[in-house]
This record gives sequence, C-alpha cells and structure tokens, in this order.
Amino acid sequence: MLSVGMLINNRYRIVNRLNQGGFGEVFTVCDRQDRHHSKVIKVLDPDKFCDSEKDKAIELFQREAQVLSELNHPGIPKVTADGYFTFVCGQKTLHCLVMPKIAGENLLDWLKNKANQANQPISSSLAIDWLTQILEICQYLHQHHYFHRDIKPANIMLQPNGKLVLIDFGAVRKISNTYLGKFAEEREHTVLMSLEDYTPIEQINGKAVPQSDFFAIARTMVHLLTGIAPHCWPENDCTGELIWRDRALQVPDALADLLDEMMALFPRERPASCQIILTRLKKLQFGNYSGFSKLYHWLFMLVMAKFGKFKPAIAIALSVMILTTIGGNFVTTQLAIKLNQRGVKYYNSNELKFAEYFYQISTWLKPDYGKAFYNLGSLYEDRDEIEAAIIEYDRAIKYQVAAAYNNRSRLYLLDGNCQAAAELLLKGLEIATKEPVKYALLTNLGRAKLCARAYQEAPAYLQVAIALDRDRPEAYCFLEPVLEHLGVETSQGLTECPVDFSNLPELEKLLTPNQSQQ
Repeated sequence: MLSVGMLINNRYRIVNRLNQGGFGEVFTVCDRQDRHHSKVIKVLDPDKFCDSEKDKAIELFQREAQVLSELNHPGIPKVTADGYFTFVCGQKTLHCLVMPKIAGENLLDWLKNKANQANQPISSSLAIDWLTQILEICQYLHQHHYFHRDIKPANIMLQPNGKLVLIDFGAVRKISNTYLGKFAEEREHTVLMSLEDYTPIEQINGKAVPQSDFFAIARTMVHLLTGIAPHCWPENDCTGELIWRDRALQVPDALADLLDEMMALFPRERPASCQIILTRLKKLQFGNYSGFSKLYHWLFMLVMAKFGKFKPAIAIALSVMILTTIGGNFVTTQLAIKLNQRGVKYYNSNELKFAEYFYQISTWLKPDYGKAFYNLGSLYEDRDEIEAAIIEYDRAIKYQVAAAYNNRSRLYLLDGNCQAAAELLLKGLEIATKEPVKYALLTNLGRAKLCARAYQEAPAYLQVAIALDRDRPEAYCFLEPVLEHLGVETSQGLTECPVDFSNLPELEKLLTPNQSQQ
C-alpha cells in the first residue's frame, strides 16, 4: 500500500514506518510545507475491517481527529484543522491523520529497555511524578467532557525532557448526561480494539465512565512500579483486587493504598475525580522533599502568604536569601539546581512567568550555571523575545552548553547568516556528547549548507544525522531539497545519494554512538 519515499497529497514524504496496529499504520513523514517540525501520519485502511466494522472504524478515526483538533494541552498530540484528509492510493481510499511526532519512547518500550535490564521497575518518587502528570492530562480531558478509555504503558510517551504525552485517542468518548445516564449500548471498543488487563470490567461490558480511566492509570503504575504486567498478577477471589504489594515493598503504603482505590472493582469505590487524586499526590510529593527543599517550600509559602500570590518574585528572593544565609555555598549550589528543576516543571506546564523567576534566581545563585541560562533562552525564544534569548544563549555558550550552540545557530539561520551559523555549529559538535544534540547540530549544519547553496557539502552532515537517528524526520526534510538541487531522484527514498567524506573526516567518529552523557 504505502511505502517509504512515497509522496502523499504532494506534501508529505514518507520517511519510515513506525508501527502497525489494529487501526492502521503509522509513518514518520517530512512535511514539505513545514520542514522544521517532526510529524507522523496515521493511516486507516477501511478494507482491513470486515463489512460490519468498516463504518464504525471510520467513525472512530474521524472522532479521534475531531477531538485532537479541539484540545490544546502539552500532554496531548495536537492536530490542525487540515490534519485529517482522505487519500486515494490505487483502488483504495485511505483516511489520514497528521500530527506532531513525539520524541522519546512509550513507557512499555522504556520499561523493557531501561538500563538494558528488562522490566526494571521505577522508583516511588518517579511513580508519583508520572502519576501526577497523567492525572493532570486526564483532568484536562475530563474537564473538556472526554475520557480516554485506552490508557496503558504503550499509549504514554516519555519525552527526553521527562514530560509525558498521552497518545492514541482512537477510543476517546464524549462524556454527556445521556451517555452517563444510559451508558453506551454499542460495543465499539470491544469489537475494534484489543482489551487488556488495564481495562475495567464495566468498560468491557460497554459501560465505561470517567472513573474507568483511573482504573487503567493505576494498573499502568503497578506495571511500572513492579516491572510485571497486570495479567501476571493473581487476584483476590473474593474482591477481585490485584495481589501485587508483596512484590513492591519499596512503595509507600499511602501510594499503594491510593493505587488500590483507583483500581477498585466498582467505579463508585474509586476516587470521584482527578482533583481528589491530585490532592492526595501533592501530600505524597511533599513527603518526598528532603532537607533544604522542604525548608525552601515552607519559606516560599510563608512569604507568599505575607506578600500575596501576585508577588512571587519577592517570595522567591526572600526565601533564597534566608536559605543561603543559613546554608552557605553548598546549599546555594544545590538550591540553584533545585530551582532550575522547578523552573523546568513550570515551563513544561506553560506557567512561563514562574519558570522565568526560578531560572533567574538559579542563575543569580550560581552565575556559571549554563543549563539555567540555556533554559532562559529557550523560554524567551518561545515568547518571541529573540534579543533576550540571544543574550541567554550566548551566556550558556560561554559555559559550554552544546544545545545552546545549536539554538543560537538556528537564530543565525533565521536571519540568513549562514556562515556564522555553520561556524558556531561546528564548535558545538566538538563538545556535544548527547546524540540528540549531535543530531540537531548536524541537521542544522546541513541546513546552513543548503542556505549557503553549498549543495555538495550538505548531504554528508544530513546523512550522518540520519545515521544517528533514522526515526527523526528533520534531516530527511532538508536532505530532500538538497538532492533535488543535485539532480538526484528522491521518489524511492532520501538516502540514495553518493557522499564524499574525504574532506570531512571528523564526521566518521560521529557515526559511532558516544555513550557518555553531557
């Protein structure tokens, strides 16, 4: 049907196949109208379903497209108005859905691959963090009158920044008084989607409710905390409860109790809302604070109470002054790290003003803290405050943050300064150790050569980037116009191009993954 190299709608070039599931295939694509963002295309072939299921499959696919176009949350894939379309391929009419490609891997794969030790469980503190993130996404969904109905490790993506994204909305359902009052009579989920041990009994019976998501989330967390899938656990013959706690002794009783309540047999026995669960998780999170983090939290809250919620800068500054006076240099450095981490959390939840405060205080405490300067630069760039972003990126470059070389160079490219961008990117490559950063630097080097019309040099950088990560589409997207300028046919793929590495010997070592971390 569809193959690598094919051009869809004269816009989307297929780079590679990601996976194939019951609802169709998913491909990485290069968007000719937007070469700067990674995208995937989800393709539904109705002919793969029996006649009685075709209409329902199309309806669910279109519902997914509609819902994702309505929602706007960093933990949910975003689909634009033109993201859904049909495409005629031979005698078939295919239904297509384009959305951003989410960097990282799903939690099931992450668990299997973690530290090369299959099914190594996660810590309780990480479980609380992830559970909080998933519940916040779920709360947003419920507030917009939807529930997911297919939450499991394979449908949760872990991004490199530690943030989670909930994917695969093929089972999403609208919450309405009619639905909650009468339940759904159809068995669309049972018929068209595989039900696993993350699914509560009421959903199997076609009577899912919002609390059904809580059951799935809790079983997902048990899997992650133990490394053992739910179907491998025994159940209490009388209550139907999962017997798992004896294999997870590291899990605090309060967290285990909460998870057991979330996966109670009957929906009425589970917490009534996401907010109730999140409130309990906040108490658990606070219990995990240590030393000066806990002290800082109390000081911050006390000063906020004194000066009001609209004076966070005063609260932060006074709290920091008290702590640094008490603790000296060691506490100052550790607090700078903690504040930067807190800033990242605010940034990822789109609370940019608070993120800015925490980043700034972090740099005041530790003037050589390159990561905090880089984070400030990214925040300012997101707000289109380009001059401020440049200042922070330059400071981060001073302290050898490789990613800052990439971002600063990208701003050079946007101004058309190809030569300055290329020179800075080469310097960044000399210090980069993380492969995602190498990939970005190499891709932008290819882009800089394209910008400078150095078409013979560009392919080498782009193909080395592809060798580092064949699943990311950015390098393919810049390689395509380069090959067109060179007169190379691209209809059968984007890597069939002779490349001369003789003048670029430094690229050969980049083909061998560097295991050290920056």
